[in-house]
Amino acid sequence: MYDFLRKVPLLANLPDEDLDRLCEMVREVRLPAGQDLFAEGSRGNSAYIIESGELEIIKTSVNRQVLLAVRRSGDVIGEMALLEDSPRSATVRARSDSVLYEIGQLQFENLLNNSPSASRVLLNTVLARWRAGQNTLRQSEKMAQLGTLTAGVAHELNNPAAAVKRGAAQLEETQLAFGESRAVLAQTSLSSTQRAKLNELAGEARVLAARPLDIDALSRSDQEYALEEWLDDHGVEDAWELAPTLVNLGYNEDQLTELARTFDLPQLSAVITWLGATYNVYSLLAEVSHGATRISEIVKALKSYVYLDQAPVQSVDIHEGLDNTLLILRSKLSGIPVRREYDPDLPKIEGYGSELNQVWTNILDNAADALGRTAEPEIIIRTRHTDGWISVQIIDNGPGIPHEIQARIFDAFFTTKPPGQGTGLGLDISYNIVVNKHRGDLKVFSQPGSTCFQIELPVNFEAIRTAPALASNDDAHLRRILSTVKTVAVVGISSRHDRPGYSVPAYLQRHGYRIIPVNPNLEEVLGERAYPDLLSIPEPVDVVEVFRRSEEVLPIVQQALKIGAKVIWMQEGIVNETAANAALAAGLDVVMDMCMRAAHRRLFGSSGE
Repeated sequence: MYDFLRKVPLLANLPDEDLDRLCEMVREVRLPAGQDLFAEGSRGNSAYIIESGELEIIKTSVNRQVLLAVRRSGDVIGEMALLEDSPRSATVRARSDSVLYEIGQLQFENLLNNSPSASRVLLNTVLARWRAGQNTLRQSEKMAQLGTLTAGVAHELNNPAAAVKRGAAQLEETQLAFGESRAVLAQTSLSSTQRAKLNELAGEARVLAARPLDIDALSRSDQEYALEEWLDDHGVEDAWELAPTLVNLGYNEDQLTELARTFDLPQLSAVITWLGATYNVYSLLAEVSHGATRISEIVKALKSYVYLDQAPVQSVDIHEGLDNTLLILRSKLSGIPVRREYDPDLPKIEGYGSELNQVWTNILDNAADALGRTAEPEIIIRTRHTDGWISVQIIDNGPGIPHEIQARIFDAFFTTKPPGQGTGLGLDISYNIVVNKHRGDLKVFSQPGSTCFQIELPVNFEAIRTAPALASNDDAHLRRILSTVKTVAVVGISSRHDRPGYSVPAYLQRHGYRIIPVNPNLEEVLGERAYPDLLSIPEPVDVVEVFRRSEEVLPIVQQALKIGAKVIWMQEGIVNETAANAALAAGLDVVMDMCMRAAHRRLFGSSGE
């Protein structure tokens, strides 16, 4: 054992006395072929050095097992769980009869503490394995996602394709009936007026076939019965077959009576039979055309989704990408209403279109999973544009992400799903695409009933040297707010003229803003009635300006949401990122740590006051 362990890179430079002590402590483990050494998700309390044999490292990903690596004599396994004090990230199974040396957690920690060389070797080993494992699983998850998308597209294509096939088969039979009705009609002597009327009837049938009438079942049944009686009374054969078609054409007894004035009784039967066959032909042609158009739309959306035959960097329409992703995921999002609140003036951006679509896919796919047990699920997609940046928010009303794990959801391999249902790479990939590749930002704000993923992207990422977050205090944003809002509710307003809580709203009032004081300790300020809280204000409010301590802002934001305010403005010195994130996730504009008076003076030139 001593001679073998001395050759293991991890232990090569360990002092003789320490290696002797380690040899006394390790335990030999014999593992027959096919047996698991430990399972994914189990508690890790030992590391192992392989003396002989081969072992497979296997991870369950998207309900299938992925072989990450094969370890052989001299390799160390199981060390990651000891270093992180976390469950095993993969299953280890003997490929052949194997012999291993087990090192307990205490001995392993002593080894790393006493041997800098062992620590360096282990660090290099862990990094190499992490990269290799991440690349393997990344490829595996991409292939699994491709399979999911393929299944979804196949499902979407199946319905219109089946409609085209069914319509074509029925059209063959209907065309035969149409030919027979024309032959019968040709045997009747028709005047030029009657022939003109037939052309008019054929045109009406063509229009109605493309836009079927919307009639409830009870009304349809009553109309069919009435028309069937009329046809029987006038000696028209097969009245029960013709009546439903005449209802589709919008006919009633009066219109049939008018038709009878144009054609005599022998002609009438042939005309109505021909009219029914004509409608059926046009109706089936419309069905085939609609199915073919639908197939074309799906193929076009799929081509746009993957940005086929385009350069790596394109001019990307974010709304088109979101819509195409929703189309691709339609089968998974079935039963989940999606509300689109798109900025009509959102510009196109320079970016990698297919990779951004992968971001939308990952987030929407996770949202659909989260809403699986929600009684009234809903997804909101909101976009906006601010001074060279665009923001996309994808919000669901699911159970939320527990606060203690929100900081880890963008870590590679981290997942909240049971083993086999996800590798945790989706959000890691999305983060890299947004932050590293497009120099943007990706954040999540979550609480029970609301989870918001906020993606911020520069319009031209190649012009961005660094990756700043979307600034809420930029001049264009401030100018838009100050020039469009009219009513300002001032929470924490003061009656003392020497305080900013009085002088700032007084300045705004002099410049045309409607000021609504909010302070439970005051009755009137600036000639306006004061209210104890926002919920007591009886009129609409545009801006909620806050003059309270930072820790008191979150309840104010919650009240602002209830009264339909548009902007939360935290005065200079007031910073509460949690409250700001909650307001942003709900669609409000947010200004933080900024004096409203100073901003107005700087942007609109009121420096004399």
